[in-house]
Amino acid sequence: MAKQNRNTIYTALPIVATAYGDKFGVKVRIGQDVAYTDGKTIVIPNVPHDYPYMDVVWGYMAHEAAHVRFTDFSAPRRAGLHAELTNAFEDCRIERAMMDLYPGTATTLNEVANYMARVGHYSHLRDDEHPAQILVGYCLYWLQARAVGQPVMASYLATAQPVLERTFPQGVITRLSTILRKVVDAESTSDICYLADQVISMIEEEKEKEEEQQQQDQQNQDQNQQPQNVPNEQSSGEGDDSDEADGQQDSTQEDFQQGKGPGQSNEGDDSGEGQGQRSMAGADQGAENDSGIASRTAKEKLDALTQALSAGAGDVDGDRARNSLKQELSQVAREEGIPSYQTIRKGTDASDDKAKGLELMNRVRPATSKIRNQLFGLVQASLRCAKQSTRSGKRLDINRLHRVVAGDTRVFAKPQEKRKPNTAVHILGDKSGSMTRPTRSDSSRSLADVTDEACIALALALDAIAHVNPAVTFFSNSSESPVVCAVKHGQSVQANTGRFPVKPSGGTPMAEAIWYAAYELSKTREDRKMLIVLTDGEPNSSQATKEVIDLCERSGIDVIGIGIQTNAPATLFSRSICIDAVEDLQKTLFKLMEKSLTTVD
Repeated sequence: MAKQNRNTIYTALPIVATAYGDKFGVKVRIGQDVAYTDGKTIVIPNVPHDYPYMDVVWGYMAHEAAHVRFTDFSAPRRAGLHAELTNAFEDCRIERAMMDLYPGTATTLNEVANYMARVGHYSHLRDDEHPAQILVGYCLYWLQARAVGQPVMASYLATAQPVLERTFPQGVITRLSTILRKVVDAESTSDICYLADQVISMIEEEKEKEEEQQQQDQQNQDQNQQPQNVPNEQSSGEGDDSDEADGQQDSTQEDFQQGKGPGQSNEGDDSGEGQGQRSMAGADQGAENDSGIASRTAKEKLDALTQALSAGAGDVDGDRARNSLKQELSQVAREEGIPSYQTIRKGTDASDDKAKGLELMNRVRPATSKIRNQLFGLVQASLRCAKQSTRSGKRLDINRLHRVVAGDTRVFAKPQEKRKPNTAVHILGDKSGSMTRPTRSDSSRSLADVTDEACIALALALDAIAHVNPAVTFFSNSSESPVVCAVKHGQSVQANTGRFPVKPSGGTPMAEAIWYAAYELSKTREDRKMLIVLTDGEPNSSQATKEVIDLCERSGIDVIGIGIQTNAPATLFSRSICIDAVEDLQKTLFKLMEKSLTTVD
């Protein structure tokens, strides 16, 4: 199962985890060095890209996503045996439901089970474990092997069966099997809680039966221990001599029939009593099974039922294998994790102010027209078919026919294929609080105004070119809500111009915004990807920003930084320019965009 992942933005944990989350309909967060689920969000530790068992991470995520999708966390669970049985039963139900909804998850869920068995997270049940642990462990292994269909669990079930049989009375074994088959057909968490109650009620009933049986056995033992011939009060009292003689005669006859000689006393005969004692002792000692391990005595099995019913949180842990896996993933993240990995936040839609959008679009119309014409001319020039001379073909090049005399037979013209743009472009605009500063040339205009004008002019120009798919996102405020969407990939720019005037505020969460843009680009179908970032200064985390930019560039995404009246982006981006106004774009951006729009792979 070990796989060596290529270190690209498309295989990075935040991108893939978010894709899984979107597919399963759950929220995912990168949790640095912890792995857990709170019922709404799955937290995944930031394991490195080259972790050889990423299928285990995805399988863990699929399991937790199944809980988020299908488990009713408000269903009442009583601490102790009821909660542990419910968890074991629910794990089976939600994994089966996940496999039905997403058949592909069967592979990753099975890989998790295989890995956990191989490295020792699963353990075979032992006779010396707490009876509640034996009961819950057996249920879990039975359901994983028989209901979920994980072959690796068959050996654990095989060793758990005799341990269960040595620990509990036969009635528990038989009735538990019936209940487990009902678990397979459970449709809700409430059904699961009810079946856990059924197991507990069954154990209570079997406990009562065992207590009654032991009381009956004790009574039988007591009766066997009583003397067989005790004179009653009348015969030992005022009875006449003839009765006493008859009693002696009967006694003598009974002694004879039992093979006793005259003078032998019943008091010395303990054969009957001894036989009863041996019979009871045999029941208490327990029979030795095929494995050579003695079963618990009847009293010990009764005690096991009592212990199981009274089990506390420290006596049983049905999730110990999965908890062990979480601890392992957390340790890997602590020792080898990539701190720059960011949770990919959901973009919120900007408010739509049609009037302001129209005003902004009219203001940049001249600049937009010039940029569009320049880029359009660039694309058209790249699409003009050049001629290639060949020795065969369907069309003669009359300008080369004279070369036949010289023996050059390359007189056929073959057009060279040119690459269409086919590019997705994501524009990120900085709307941090510092963008409220006035521009150098006009104190009545802010840096945010320049950003708005540059973003909308670029987006409108690109949207007019066939096979170019632009999007515009602004980043500001805080790391918890860093991105605001103006135009998403596939949407019309002109129809969303009212979403561009986003009010500046907060810090500069550039790294979070780039992760978001990279994820959005990963979902586009265009062959080429391009990311343009407009900013006025340093991001909140320069190191995290540099690392995600480097990851994007290594993944084939063309990244361009545009400084608004600053050269600061040059410290972050390998390709950057500086502009004072939107009009500067047509002078500086042309060469930087040429590669993304025209270069043939």
